[in-house]
Amino acid sequence: MNRNFVVSLKDVSLTYYPNVGIFQKKKIEALKNISFDVSRNEFFSIIGANGSGKTTLLSIVSKILKPDNGTVRVYGNVSSFLGLGIGFNPELTGKENIFLYGTIMGFSKKYINSILEEIIDFSELENFIDMKVKDYSTGMYVRLGFSVAIFTNPEILIIDEVLAVGDAHFQRKCLEKVENLKSEGTTILFVSHDMGMITRFSDRVALLDEGKIVKIGDPDDVVSTYLSRKENDPVKNVIRRGSRELEITDILCENDKYSSYERKNISLRIKYKKNGKVEKAIFGFAITDQFSNVISGPNIYDYEGKYIDVKDFGELSFSFQPLNLNPGRYYISVAFYDIFNRFPYDHIDFASSFEVLGNRKKHLGFVKIPVNWKL
Repeated sequence: MNRNFVVSLKDVSLTYYPNVGIFQKKKIEALKNISFDVSRNEFFSIIGANGSGKTTLLSIVSKILKPDNGTVRVYGNVSSFLGLGIGFNPELTGKENIFLYGTIMGFSKKYINSILEEIIDFSELENFIDMKVKDYSTGMYVRLGFSVAIFTNPEILIIDEVLAVGDAHFQRKCLEKVENLKSEGTTILFVSHDMGMITRFSDRVALLDEGKIVKIGDPDDVVSTYLSRKENDPVKNVIRRGSRELEITDILCENDKYSSYERKNISLRIKYKKNGKVEKAIFGFAITDQFSNVISGPNIYDYEGKYIDVKDFGELSFSFQPLNLNPGRYYISVAFYDIFNRFPYDHIDFASSFEVLGNRKKHLGFVKIPVNWKL
């Protein structure tokens, strides 16, 4: 085995048999022949739908669970942050639980004392550290658990989606600390449903589906595969709101691919019908990425200074060139609003999509702007 790998799984499987009745059990194959290696100093993320086996997999690497079959090799001390309160005794205080966790990790009382203040400072729980953990809020659990995990000098840090329940300030603080740990040589295994976070931080990503590895590789490529699956595609899960006094009845994308060589416009036709006493309205659309980040949001009033004269049954069209957008898939939301652009008659997020063709981006952001360099 190549010892550049700090985590190595070969043909790992695990099956549960939970009770589903008084005399019945159900067979659930949580993991099926999982094999992969994680290199030293790598940020390796695992994505997939709920129930795909992500947390079970991390629990096996953490030695919380034992697989039925296969081999698991881990080289280096592991610190895991998998669930709220895992490893904590609810009857002990926050400070007492820090010592408990450190002792379980094999650290001396002297060493735990040497990092105690750092843990408390990072958690920002100075005023609650002598309170019993059973009286902590969810956010306090997260703060204490993550702070203990990162300050026990891990060679391998395992983080589950539980980080998402922390507040925005603490999430940002945690991610900055994780980046610092990685720069110091720590290997990170990470699970999240935040695809923006996954693509931003990961070196490689594994996609799990029903306990099987579907794909491992480049973060953008694997995330794109995940989102293109029917149940995850934003277009298949549209979000719609509004009074429907003016209702969009059909959306036709007449050209959904753009190439910088052909420069053929992205074109859409919108059909609508009037269900209420609406005489004039504003129509607009927004271009977003798969994480709902808005790239542009034109509407007819801002661009043309006019309103739509509403018909009982009507149709309108628009086209645009996504100049300089990075290659990838983008999504279009469409909407009719009142003349003050405040009240939605019909607003559909992820109504359609288009693709900008080309080699995958290697630079930050949505667009590649023209730049004159002088070196």
